[in-house]
Amino acid sequence: MFKSEADLITSSLLNVNKDYYTCYKNGLPVRQISAPEIIEQMLRMLHPYSGNFILEIGTGSGYSTAILADIVGERGAIVSVDIDGIMVERANLLLQQDGYTNVRVVVGDGRDGQLDKAPYDRIIAWASAENEVPFPLVEQLANNGILVCPLRKEDSSWVASFRKNEKGDLEEIEKISGGFIPMTDAPWYPWLDDE
Repeated sequence: MFKSEADLITSSLLNVNKDYYTCYKNGLPVRQISAPEIIEQMLRMLHPYSGNFILEIGTGSGYSTAILADIVGERGAIVSVDIDGIMVERANLLLQQDGYTNVRVVVGDGRDGQLDKAPYDRIIAWASAENEVPFPLVEQLANNGILVCPLRKEDSSWVASFRKNEKGDLEEIEKISGGFIPMTDAPWYPWLDDE
């Protein structure tokens, strides 16, 4: 039976075991995870469908990666990029053990995207870009594709969704408030600054 986009997101949120991805074996929480409410809100802004080819920036715990993989199903695929090699290794292992065969997780600077697999139907980032969406991500999005990206400028931060028009330009669809750690060229652990 055909599921609506909203039903796909809802069922995938139920299908994926959050604790499996967001907790270490000793029970301590993984720090590289966005709040479940913002994950759901941003996924709804992304409008993913079964069969989509999606680029994810910021694999983190792998939880959102698993949700996306569940949504797109066997006909779709997820390419996820994270700057932290330790988290990439952990996420790859968990996703394989959880049975996902439609996911490729790689180490890289998310601002560069993953050109060799472009274009993507959807792109979502879980780290913020300064002032505007990095140009490589715009280039790697298919025409009529949707991109969701946290942005920051001076003292303000927000999450915006965009559709790429036929001219190759991004047109903003929606904006919500929200702050994320920045996209960086090296792993950054802001919680260590607080300790």
